Amino acid sequence: MYDPRMAVIDVHAHFEPRMLDAAAMLAQMDARGIDQVALIPCMNDPLPETPERLLGVVRRLTRSPCHGLARVVADAFMTDDGDLRLSGKTYAIYPRPDNAAVAAVVAAHPGRFLGWIFLNPRAAIGVHELERWRHLPGFIGVKLHPHWHGWPVEDALPIATRCEELGLPILIHLGFARRGDWRVLADACPRLTMIFAHAGIPHYDRMWGSIRGDRRLFLDVSSPYLDEALVRDAVRAVGPERVLYGTDAPYGFHDADHVYDYGAIRGWVERLPIAAREIERVLGGNVERLLAR
Repeated sequence: MYDPRMAVIDVHAHFEPRMLDAAAMLAQMDARGIDQVALIPCMNDPLPETPERLLGVVRRLTRSPCHGLARVVADAFMTDDGDLRLSGKTYAIYPRPDNAAVAAVVAAHPGRFLGWIFLNPRAAIGVHELERWRHLPGFIGVKLHPHWHGWPVEDALPIATRCEELGLPILIHLGFARRGDWRVLADACPRLTMIFAHAGIPHYDRMWGSIRGDRRLFLDVSSPYLDEALVRDAVRAVGPERVLYGTDAPYGFHDADHVYDYGAIRGWVERLPIAAREIERVLGGNVERLLAR
């Protein structure tokens, strides 16, 4: 039987106090039994909730032979300046996410919050920024977002090389074409641990078979980009030992009071048709082992 007292660690959330401040996040964590959350610096203006109908269309396209159409849809929501355009309104994407803001929250709440160091090679935020923050207690690795920041994966090779040397994992949100060629980093850095955000979006099934045999490579199951069926497919494809619980808070999954609901994705995991001990691994044990390497 699944033991709800086991450690639960959200490996993928955002510090966006304009939508969910630290006090509100802690209240939700306590209410839902979340022990720790690994925070990513905010990278964009506060976003409206994306309609489930649109998310469903994108999920189907990314998992179909019409994968190229998913890129067309994604590009349609980007401006020429690289910002997001939703419902006729533009939302800025920040080239320099604020690592100091996450550092302050992690320092204020040790034991509850961890932090990812957000880097962007396109904005010349690379190894020097990593060296600035990596010594602070609570920072666990590097976050990269080639999809929205608009750079080919090979631009992160110096960062990946340094992370490999330091034994730090990289959490990466892949894009299309050269922005999604994760093999560049995996092949160049054979000891590098990588976590592919949102179950490997936008590749999903196209990458799952390739990573199953590589113990360095993981998926997180965060975000309303996914649904429960997709999460089940991902776990079946790569194995529960390679899947990490995450939420993408504060985006999506709001309750009737418009407060972020930390129970939604946790429910997906707890309903997985796998052994109780494997559910415990997905919810926290895998992260603990990964960070102990």
